[in-house]
Amino acid sequence: MRIALVVVLALVSPVAADSRCVIEAPPVLASPKLAPPACHRAPKPIAQQVTRAVEKRYTLTQQGARVGVAFPCDRLGARIREIVLETGEGHGGTLGLWRARRRSDGTYDVTGVSYDGASLAGPGSNPPYLVASGVVELPGLDKARAAVTATLREIVPPPKPGTYLGMSGSFSSRDFHVLVRLVGDAGRVVERRYTGYEGSDAQNDFIGLELAIEALAPITTVALAPGTPTTEQRALFVERFTEAVPHFDEQYEWWVMERYVELARYLGTPQTLRGLLTRLRVTDPKSRSQVDARADAVDAIATITGWDARAGGGSVEDAANAYLAQCR
Repeated sequence: MRIALVVVLALVSPVAADSRCVIEAPPVLASPKLAPPACHRAPKPIAQQVTRAVEKRYTLTQQGARVGVAFPCDRLGARIREIVLETGEGHGGTLGLWRARRRSDGTYDVTGVSYDGASLAGPGSNPPYLVASGVVELPGLDKARAAVTATLREIVPPPKPGTYLGMSGSFSSRDFHVLVRLVGDAGRVVERRYTGYEGSDAQNDFIGLELAIEALAPITTVALAPGTPTTEQRALFVERFTEAVPHFDEQYEWWVMERYVELARYLGTPQTLRGLLTRLRVTDPKSRSQVDARADAVDAIATITGWDARAGGGSVEDAANAYLAQCR
């Protein structure tokens, strides 16, 4: 009986190799249960500033139309305790991740991580990132708050009998990414993001975001430099990576995804493993983006876990399959 029992235990014991790839739960942004919020609207002078800025940028697509800008309650309360920004240009080889937290004196502590890899302009840093930290004042915060919560729409007057209203539009090859996340003192959040091309079709979605980023420029202009990432900078990357993973397969997100995955080779932790595993299956072998991301994800997982499944001459594909089998 004792021998049989030993055999059974051996059969049900976990495979020792499982310990080589331990997935940690990713960070979860808190959603506390809060009391009904007070309505906060942009002060009239700020609303007028934002409206004028929108009117200068807005491309009207129909004759006789005008742009309408509304400023609903943002429900964030009196003060903003935290700001998160993401900025990037598809053709510029950039992806910046920034966080600013309010200090007791009303200034903001800033931490940042910026991708600085290969781009059309030439090779970047090695390793391909820069880091930043500093303290800034944010005189444009009220304007940013109004801009990021503003709603835009083109208002077209009804046509007069027998008339035809001509239509036009604009499109640019500029492919960019922007995200603004504002957290109020009580923990309420307003977050908006846009990834895609600049053009009249999407201007209702991105003009307010770009105005907000410009108003918060003291954050994104803190000096970047090579350096070893701090615990806070690594935590910023892990949080933003985790929040970005659900968007990785959206139409225009491929280059944002690539830069996140490449950065994970240097800034990733066991909390990023779950997201990296999503990059290990290539559905289109002709997709350069999928193939490159798989290779970078394999490299990142090997670095994070200390287990290189390519050891002994294994291919990237074989390593990817090994990680999928073992880490799951």
